[in-house]
Formats: sequence, C-alpha cells, structure tokens
Amino acid sequence: MSNPRNWRGRGRTTTPNSRQKRNKLYLDAHPVCHRCNSRPSAEAHHELPKGHPNRYDWQHMKALCVPCHIAVHQPLKMVLTPRKKAM
Repeated sequence: MSNPRNWRGRGRTTTPNSRQKRNKLYLDAHPVCHRCNSRPSAEAHHELPKGHPNRYDWQHMKALCVPCHIAVHQPLKMVLTPRKKAM
C-alpha cells in the first residue's frame, strides 16, 4: 500500500494493526478497482467520515487503485464561466 499524502493517516509500520489487516482482507476479496474497473485495487476507501459508528462496515467501503483514491479525496474543481449581462 502506498501513502503519498499526509491526509491518509499514520504511516505504515512493519507490524500491521487491526485496521491494516481489515483493509487487506477487503482488498483480497475485491481485487479490481470499484471506480475505474481496470486497475488492481491497492487501497480501501471508507465512504463514511471518521467517527461515524458504521464506518468500518463492509458495505461502506470501496476497493480503489491509488489514482482513483487520490481523485476521490481531491475537492471538485468547478469551471466557472462568466454570465452574459442582459441589455
């Protein structure tokens, strides 16, 4: 698993904790990215925010490849076009 961004939480350790074991089990069961359906999944994405009581339920997780996981966490970039003034 990669950790290129600071917002991804604590860094990886040599001995996996229960969170890492749970995410690995989920990724083993879902080998293909749920978003692009073309690349192998590398990271588990939690759809619910931290602190939510159902955050770690399997139905609220998605297996994503690294580029898709980064894209999910980046804010939407909206293209604003200037409005034409009515005369």
